[in-house]
Amino acid sequence: MAKKPASAPAPSSPARKPAAGPAKPAAAPVASTPVRNTPVPKPVARPIGATSNTGPRREITHADIAKRAYEIWASGKGGSETDNWLRAERELRAGL
Repeated sequence: MAKKPASAPAPSSPARKPAAGPAKPAAAPVASTPVRNTPVPKPVARPIGATSNTGPRREITHADIAKRAYEIWASGKGGSETDNWLRAERELRAGL
């Protein structure tokens, strides 16, 4: 005759639950922040090195200064050639 498989022995004591650790404190309520009623402004993408929103800087050429110096002279409110040139250069550089 064939042998019957051995069954697991019956536990001699009832199953124990693991001992409970220290009680965990209840979670504190989360503080909410006020809701914004206006949309968050989007950042403005600027080229590297640009200091204003007017776009990339344009280099002032000799011809630009000469043209502005002529305009100052033609207006009749200029001074000497050197004064007109320096004024034109100053105005064009300030306009950047």
